[in-house]
Amino acid sequence: MKRILLVIIIIMLFIPACTAGNVTIKGIDFEIPSQYDGGTLKDTSYVYQSGLTFRILSLEDAKNLRINFGDDFTEALAHEETQIAGHDAVVIHRSYSGKNYTTVYTPIGDKIFLICFNDSYVNDDISQMMSKLPAQNMSHDDFSTALNNALGDYEDQLSQEKASIESEEFYRQNKPTNRFFFFRF
Repeated sequence: MKRILLVIIIIMLFIPACTAGNVTIKGIDFEIPSQYDGGTLKDTSYVYQSGLTFRILSLEDAKNLRINFGDDFTEALAHEETQIAGHDAVVIHRSYSGKNYTTVYTPIGDKIFLICFNDSYVNDDISQMMSKLPAQNMSHDDFSTALNNALGDYEDQLSQEKASIESEEFYRQNKPTNRFFFFRF
């Protein structure tokens, strides 16, 4: 009996768990695929190894949505609007340092989330994870409007930053280099 128990314990130690870890981000429970289990959980995010290996981020803050979606969309190799497991989704394919990764923007409940992973397509693990998420309460039009507004705000921000840099550069190039000093005697 002791040997059987010892064998079972040894098998359990050496066989990786097939079930994934569960994390809760902003009140939404995610069942993380086993290969991404063991990451760092915060109130608004879950990150495994690096943000490009696997991450989930709540984007209820307009600034986070603007920065993340704007940057991903403007730098995308390709993007598509689709549905994954009953959720509206914008799937963006990018490359960083020669590695392809995919980011999915999707409404879950009444919030928008980003799910990023190092693959060039939405694999079965990601689809299965999304199938276990609560339904979206946000309409397709509200989701599209939120993303379009974020992209417009991001492009406005880039234009303002570019104008500021150009103005500063113009001032540097055109400021007088000769200075006259008047002294009173």
